[in-house]
Amino acid sequence: LEAIKSMIISGELQPGQTLPAERDLALMLGISRPSLREVIRALASMNIVEVRHGEGTFVSSLDPGLLMAPINFLLQVNDESLGYLIEVRYVLEVGAARLAAQRLTDEELSKLDELVEAANLVIDQPSEYLRLDFDIHANIVSAVRNPLFSSLYDSTAQLSLESRRRTSNSATTRQEAHNDHVALVDALRSRDPEAAAEVMKHHLEHIERALRTVGNQ
Repeated sequence: LEAIKSMIISGELQPGQTLPAERDLALMLGISRPSLREVIRALASMNIVEVRHGEGTFVSSLDPGLLMAPINFLLQVNDESLGYLIEVRYVLEVGAARLAAQRLTDEELSKLDELVEAANLVIDQPSEYLRLDFDIHANIVSAVRNPLFSSLYDSTAQLSLESRRRTSNSATTRQEAHNDHVALVDALRSRDPEAAAEVMKHHLEHIERALRTVGNQ
C-alpha cells in the first residue's frame, strides 16, 4: 500500500496513468497477487486508484475533493468526527485571524466588508448564505499570505461542508454568525490581533454549540 502511494507521491505514477499489469506489479513490490489485489481494493476505497474492468487499474485524478470524499462520508455518519474537525478549525482559523489582523490590506478589508454585507442580504437563503460564509473565512485566511495556511484551510473548508450545512439551516445560527462576522471585520479593521483571534474563537464556539444542538434534535 505504502509503496504504491510513494510511487504516486514521487511522480513515478501520474494521475490517469495505468498501473503495471498485476503480475508485473506484484513482482515489483515483492508480494503475492492476492495480496496485491487487497492493496488495490484499499487504494480504490480511498479514491487513489480506479479499477476499470477489462481495462486495468488507473491512478485517479487525485483531485482533492475526490480524495477527501471518504472523510466527508465519515463526517456525515459520525458526529464525533465533526467535533474533531471543529478542534482543527480552532487551531487554524483563530491563528489565521490573529495573523490577518497584522497583514491584511485596505483592499482586502473592503472586500470583507462587501462579503459581510452581501451575506446579510441573503441571510434568509441558507445555501446562498453558506456560500458567502465560506468566502468570508477564505478571504481572512488568504490575507495571511501563507500558502500552507490557504492549503490547509481549503482542505478543512471542504471537510466542514457537512457541519456548515447543518448549522446554516437555522435562522438563529445564521444571524448569530452574521453578528460574529461583523465583529470580526471590526477587529480586523482595528488591526488588533488578539481581538480578532478572540472574536474568531467566540464565533467557532457558537458554531460548536449550534452543532451540538442540531445533534440533539
